Amino acid sequence: MTFFRLLLVALLLSFLAACAPVQHKPVLTIDSELLWQERQKLLRQLTQWEIRGRTAITQGDEAWNVGLNWRENKQVYRIKLMGPFSQGGVNLDGTPEQVVLTLSDGQMLAAATPEALLSDVFELHFPISALRDWVGGLPYEGEAYQQLILDDEGRLTHLEQQDWQIDYHRYEQYGSHSLPTKLYLSHPDIDLRLVINSWKDVQ
Repeated sequence: MTFFRLLLVALLLSFLAACAPVQHKPVLTIDSELLWQERQKLLRQLTQWEIRGRTAITQGDEAWNVGLNWRENKQVYRIKLMGPFSQGGVNLDGTPEQVVLTLSDGQMLAAATPEALLSDVFELHFPISALRDWVGGLPYEGEAYQQLILDDEGRLTHLEQQDWQIDYHRYEQYGSHSLPTKLYLSHPDIDLRLVINSWKDVQ
């Protein structure tokens, strides 16, 4: 091979190398599981909050569309369910020792747990105690769950616990916290859709 031919080959190889795509090293991201662990710690510290929104509850052939105002203050809470245009409704006031249900006519009923109260009065089987964690984007503390799926930011997108399936469809930023604003909860006997318009007093 002549000198000029060798030079031509060398130039051609150099040109092809220059045109080859640059292989960038992948950017390392923080694992979503690590973000989730940190997120849980921060959310468990939220002991005072208030949410306002609306919910649609379906059980068998019956359905209810109600407004929701839920105020939580260190295990003392008030849940107000309101009818259309804020008419009527009921209040559920709870402490670790007792829960009192106040009906729209002023009648008051008490029980040890909100689950027992709702079951006795409305034949509504709903895990209020677990929902206090679920609305914040957390599993119910102290009980095992069957499945937990996270997004890239370490936030819950799907949770299975107590025979319930909870799907998180939307989060919004409140202060330093990204909190759920749209949840679908389903059970073999009952379904609930919850839209949260606002979170307040989030520290």
